[in-house]
Amino acid sequence: AKAKDTVGSDKQSILKVFMRVFNEMQGFTDADFWIADLERQLTEAGKLDAFKEQITAIDANHKSWEDLRDAYYLNKGTIKAAMINSGFSDEANAQGFIDTLSTEYQISIDDFAELVKQYIDKTGHRVVFLADEVGQFIGDSVQRMLNLQTIVEQLGTMTRGKAWVVVTSQQAIDKVTDIASGQDFSKIQGRFKTRLSMSSANVDEVIRKRLLEKTDVAEKMLEDQYSANAAAINNSFDFDDDVERPKYESPKDFAQNYPFVPYQFNLLQFVLTAIRENGSDGKHLSEGERSMLSLFQESAEAMMSESTETLAPFSRFFDGLDQFLDHTHHIVLVRAHDNPAVNPNKEKNPFALQLLKVLFMVKYVSNFTASLNNLITLMISSVDADRIALKKQVQDALDVLVTQGYVEKTVKGYDFLTDAEQDITREISKQEVTDNEVAKEIGDYLFNAKPGVATSLTYPKLNGRYVFAFNRKTDNIFGAQRNKLSVHIITPVNDDFLEDNDYLRASAGSWNHDVLIALPRSSNFVGEIRNALRIQKFVVNSNVSTDPRYQAMVSTRQAQQNEEFAHAHEQLIAALDSAEIYENGQSVSSEAGFDSRLEKAMKLLVDNTYRSLQYITVAKSEKDIRELFENISSLALDEKDNQAAVDAVLDYMRRESQNNAHITMESVLSKFNDIPYGYTDEDIQWLVAKLVAIGKLKMFYNGKLIDPLDDEYTTRDLAGFFTKKQAIRNLAFQIKEEIAPSKIKAMQTVASEVFGKKSFEADNDEQKASELKKTVKNKYDALITFEARPQEYPGHAVLQQGIQMLRQLLIASDSGAFYDYIGKHKDDLLDWNDDFLDDGIRDFYYSDSMQKIWDKGLNALRVYRDSNDFLSDSKLQNIVDEMGKLLRLQKLQGDTAVKISELNNDFDTLFTAAFDKKAAEYLAQIDEFKDLGLTRILESGISDEKVQDQLRHDFENKIQVIRDAAKNAVTLNQVVAKPAQADAQLEQLSKRIKQEVERIVVVSPATGDKHKNVDDVTKSVTPANTGKIKPKDKKFIKVDQVLRRGDYKLEDSADVAELTAEFKRLLEAQLSDNTIVTLQVD
Repeated sequence: AKAKDTVGSDKQSILKVFMRVFNEMQGFTDADFWIADLERQLTEAGKLDAFKEQITAIDANHKSWEDLRDAYYLNKGTIKAAMINSGFSDEANAQGFIDTLSTEYQISIDDFAELVKQYIDKTGHRVVFLADEVGQFIGDSVQRMLNLQTIVEQLGTMTRGKAWVVVTSQQAIDKVTDIASGQDFSKIQGRFKTRLSMSSANVDEVIRKRLLEKTDVAEKMLEDQYSANAAAINNSFDFDDDVERPKYESPKDFAQNYPFVPYQFNLLQFVLTAIRENGSDGKHLSEGERSMLSLFQESAEAMMSESTETLAPFSRFFDGLDQFLDHTHHIVLVRAHDNPAVNPNKEKNPFALQLLKVLFMVKYVSNFTASLNNLITLMISSVDADRIALKKQVQDALDVLVTQGYVEKTVKGYDFLTDAEQDITREISKQEVTDNEVAKEIGDYLFNAKPGVATSLTYPKLNGRYVFAFNRKTDNIFGAQRNKLSVHIITPVNDDFLEDNDYLRASAGSWNHDVLIALPRSSNFVGEIRNALRIQKFVVNSNVSTDPRYQAMVSTRQAQQNEEFAHAHEQLIAALDSAEIYENGQSVSSEAGFDSRLEKAMKLLVDNTYRSLQYITVAKSEKDIRELFENISSLALDEKDNQAAVDAVLDYMRRESQNNAHITMESVLSKFNDIPYGYTDEDIQWLVAKLVAIGKLKMFYNGKLIDPLDDEYTTRDLAGFFTKKQAIRNLAFQIKEEIAPSKIKAMQTVASEVFGKKSFEADNDEQKASELKKTVKNKYDALITFEARPQEYPGHAVLQQGIQMLRQLLIASDSGAFYDYIGKHKDDLLDWNDDFLDDGIRDFYYSDSMQKIWDKGLNALRVYRDSNDFLSDSKLQNIVDEMGKLLRLQKLQGDTAVKISELNNDFDTLFTAAFDKKAAEYLAQIDEFKDLGLTRILESGISDEKVQDQLRHDFENKIQVIRDAAKNAVTLNQVVAKPAQADAQLEQLSKRIKQEVERIVVVSPATGDKHKNVDDVTKSVTPANTGKIKPKDKKFIKVDQVLRRGDYKLEDSADVAELTAEFKRLLEAQLSDNTIVTLQVD
């Protein structure tokens, strides 16, 4: 009460409240702190009584100080004069005080604590400050909370515990943290170590003592009445929530509580709290004893004339609460009262309205559920109430209230609607929700819930190898369609299914691959889901409002939506146990639960749909595919693993091959994944690999034929063709045709006769072909090697023929082509082999000694060919002719090699002798060129010995190289060319001599015989002895450069003279001034 409005926003509001009550306690004014300070100073100066006397004397009406001080602002002059006249202050100080009255009063917490300490020290008293409803006063102000903390701390410190602070609140002290900062409040809470509980938990005792105490006679009568009907009375009060709500415990308890029921004490206390917090103008309504006493008193007074069988229904308490309701709640009750449907007889308080009031009272009570059963209990008004009749009365009233929009039925029960909530309810009811939307919500939940409706089946075969996924389908509306089988839920909103026959027909037929689940048609979950969807649409479509109350109501509806969904979902799961399941035109029954029945139906559907799944008897994997190719040469054709499935795949391949040249692996997978097989990819991969391994299929990768027997591929490579995704996309097959017996026999003949292969390790024809190919390859490689030998060797035509035929065998695309070629060319192969053997070709190429004889004979022919132009030995020519005939033979005789060897020896003897003789002649010519060159160097007139030595050295070396080459030559063609090379070197030497001579200065002789021998060469002289003259040129010519080539006929001396004259003329033509001509005669 001391918290003035003027301090509501003051930061010092808490302190000023404490200061005000402290001043008042001492007799000072609580109207103004400056006046209270004046009174305190007057008291301490002993001038207070004199001051009061002066006030009375000066005031025109002679009022007392207590009457004037609260209106101090109008009596400043009187106060100033009294201060002066009482001797308390002079005029200047008095005026200074009057001036301060217009300023804000400031005081610190320390100053306040000091005043309290001074008071305690002076009087010896202890001081207790009592603050009522501190929680409401502090509100959401953190500053006030901190100020309260500081006041408590300072008082405790400065007074040493002689000043106490006691606070009260309608809430427990720790609940102030809901308003202020929990962190700040924790500090204050530590200051209030002593706590006293002042709750009204035992208000029922107070009420019984103060209001319900009976006379002895009345108490005895009531006890007897209860004893006679104890079981019936207590059984009437039945609650279906989990909260313990007390009943009558004994006749005495009945008499003491009458006409009220024990549960009403606690429930009403919760109602008061809920209304205070949510109901409105009744926020000041206390939840404690005062309100409880008032309500019970008013209710008891209203029943004072009733019979002793009458009990107070919970609706009785509303009359005492009516005055506290705010408009949004009160208007609902007023309208309901005036509504003809609710109050058709225009009663003051009709039953439906009483029920509506009860629903209002419990609306915000969190631990009470307004279910039909609980509402019946709250409306009991007599000890002999008929709950069955009352239930109908309550239900009828609820139906009216719901229809008129005052109440809404929820998952948990019924809810009173405020005026604003009714508006929202009407908006929600306008939201359109189709049956398809309801069905979709049902299906989505059931298919996703755990537990719910399963959409996959692990088939009980081969350790769960087969897992079948089912499409989700609700009322003929599919979810994603990825699978061949479906689980189809039929909901109560589907009007196409009204009778059992409808379900039987829908699940029958070979085209149908659905398991049907028929949910019970009499179910509450449809309405709840529809309403939850309406709320959902309303929330999405509603206008965004900043009004907190509107937002709170929308949030409440969202919570209701979640509750209705949750409750409907619970009902859906429960409904599955009574749902009917149909498959293949029959109802699937079982004593087990829903999950077992559904699994049974799904298995029946798989059995009826994937009929050929039974063909798979053994599980296979990539490891088994590798084993197929590892054991391909000994793979048993009668292996029976999954034989029926192998046959099914082979039959499919044969049918497809009639229309398609190649059948892709992807098409095989697609076919046998599908109905009626349902095989896994691993199953199919193994089945196809088995057909390839046993020779039933040809395999192609990127169009290239893959031979599983080819050493190019490892077993891991081969398995990879079937199992790797990239490989599968490029894998295709063809049916491999059966090989005719005649072709098999031809192959065996050729293998034995041509390739020397008498037996095979393989069991089947395809593997035999692969095995023979390896032998063919070895022979082919040998023929290729032989063919690369010199073309002068015998039998190259035979070799080429063999290479061509063997190549065809090797490039045969598959075993069928291999057998076809052998069948067509059997005779050619045998004939070729005869030629290869009988003509001695095989013996020749496998004999190094024979090949050496041939090499030697061929070399002799080459040597003779390069020498025969210079030989004229007829015997040697005969040997060469005979040897040539033998070496050109293509069919060798047994003694051919011997004859060639003998002729080689004869040739060596004769050729060596003829060669050496002829070679000696050419070596002599080379030597002549050498001598001629040396002479030219000597006669050159070069006086520098170093130059002569260098010329000589270079010339001799070049001539020696030519001579050595001639000496080491093996053919005369090589030798004959050497003298010409020596002559060329002589020409080069002459040019070099000429170049050197031109650099030398010589003296021309004064006299001399012009026909002097070249040896009488002019000696060189020094420039000191003679004058410089131009040296003569030296010119070397050959006879054939002067005389033209040809034959000259000489019959007599005249012919000689004519030739000589011509020769003379030609020689003289070569002469010129200062030139010496040297004529070379070869």
